[in-house]
Amino acid sequence: MDISIVLNVLALMISVCALTMSITVARRQLNLAHNSNLLPVMIDAFRETRSTAFLSSMHYIREELSAHPADDGYRNLPQEAQLHIRRVGLFYDDIGKLVAHGIVEESLIFGAYGGAIARIWDTLAPFVYAERQKYHNLTMFYFEDLASRASPDAMQEVHRTLGLGRRPPAQG
Repeated sequence: MDISIVLNVLALMISVCALTMSITVARRQLNLAHNSNLLPVMIDAFRETRSTAFLSSMHYIREELSAHPADDGYRNLPQEAQLHIRRVGLFYDDIGKLVAHGIVEESLIFGAYGGAIARIWDTLAPFVYAERQKYHNLTMFYFEDLASRASPDAMQEVHRTLGLGRRPPAQG
């Protein structure tokens, strides 16, 4: 075999390796850039769900909202009820937008909020549907989509898939 052919094949192999490495590094940099832009958004979301106001709204929806009729939507409810519904419903609607558009992975959201998404939606759905019918809008449409994807044991499924470990309290 001619030495020039061997050198050409060798040069081609080196070029393919360099191209492969460049693509790999570029993909990694793109992922890092995406995650660095997403990090502040997710930290704010996590901070919001731990706020006293948000926790109070979740409690109100779970424990007190059922005292109000859903027939007329939520705009005609007392102002306090509207505030709690909007705080929680629009938060999950915004999270649903991020998931639906592929900005945030579904598993991150379900791993953090789990089946609460579906439970809160089930409580709010009669109010939201009445609101949509009365005002001909698509309020909280992304929240509904997010809830449709969530299962009651979504959090446990994500944790199992990730292989998250457990460490129960030590005995005696």
